[in-house]
Amino acid sequence: MVQLALCLLMIALLFLEFAVFGNGFCKLFRLKFRAYETGILGFFVYFGFFQIEALPLILLQRPFHELAWLWAGTACLVNLCVLLTAGKALAFYLKSIFAGLWRIKGILLVAVVLLVFFVCWFQGTQPYVGWDTVDYVGTVNTTVYTDTMYVYQGNSGAMAKELDLRYALSAFYMHSALLCKLMSAGGMIVQKYIIGTVCVLMHAGILFAIGRHLFPEKEKKALFFTGLAFVMHLGFYTNYSVSDFLMIRAYEAKGFCANVVIPAMFYAILRFWQDWEKREHRALLFVVCFSSIPVSMSSLAIIPAMLVIAVTAHGLVIKSPKVIFHSIWYAVPNGMYLILYFLYTRGFQIMIHK
Repeated sequence: MVQLALCLLMIALLFLEFAVFGNGFCKLFRLKFRAYETGILGFFVYFGFFQIEALPLILLQRPFHELAWLWAGTACLVNLCVLLTAGKALAFYLKSIFAGLWRIKGILLVAVVLLVFFVCWFQGTQPYVGWDTVDYVGTVNTTVYTDTMYVYQGNSGAMAKELDLRYALSAFYMHSALLCKLMSAGGMIVQKYIIGTVCVLMHAGILFAIGRHLFPEKEKKALFFTGLAFVMHLGFYTNYSVSDFLMIRAYEAKGFCANVVIPAMFYAILRFWQDWEKREHRALLFVVCFSSIPVSMSSLAIIPAMLVIAVTAHGLVIKSPKVIFHSIWYAVPNGMYLILYFLYTRGFQIMIHK
């Protein structure tokens, strides 16, 4: 019961951090988003910042505790700055969330919330343990126990000869290791109960945002849209489907790619198509692209492809090459990762120096 309470507390703290980073980003660049959009933006800003600090340390094979202390200091500094400079905006954000829930109160809200919570419980209680599970959870555990990052193989515990850039280019599992160290808990507990729940809740939030875009004046229709999508998930979680990665494997980076990154990219594209010159729409599109790899290496080629197709199509529709020239560079971060990974597949190696 104590660990369960700690897991619930950590989930609440993570979403609070998403709110802090989202509001801080909006304050810094003078952006105005709706409350639920700020939460989505904050999720990607949070993992983007974490990647900026973690990736150099991973490639330099520095001890894990250095990343833990560095991120602890950064998080404290960001929280302090946001409270001092955007405290009112953060309070207004939290107030808006509760006001929105009160505004659409009723049996539909209760039904959808219970449905989402059921999916959180369902994914957390599944006994699935596949090869990927062993590898990912093993990576988290070896990181904590050996104070190294991607030096030991997660599936065997043996020291690797070189950094496996299929995983080492993303700091997603290093973030999980950070939570393990903070809570003194095993990797499976953190992945299943915290990370998996975050995936489900973020998926619900993004679906609601898409629904609000499709039905701008009808919040209950957006809520119904979210509930309907979750009902479909319950009926279609076959092997390797999007629903499988939500209902069974939400704690994996692939689950985040399928249910958080790609839907968020789709929502950002919808907003971009609505008015590509609006700073908020362009910022959301860029942040999702920039942080797609930090959340999931599976986003390596999918997100740039979505961006290029969306931007090119919009430019052709409105007959303006300007939109293409101004937006295609959002794919540059993913392109750099893609080049590095391509070199890795062609023999480029970063040898383990221990």
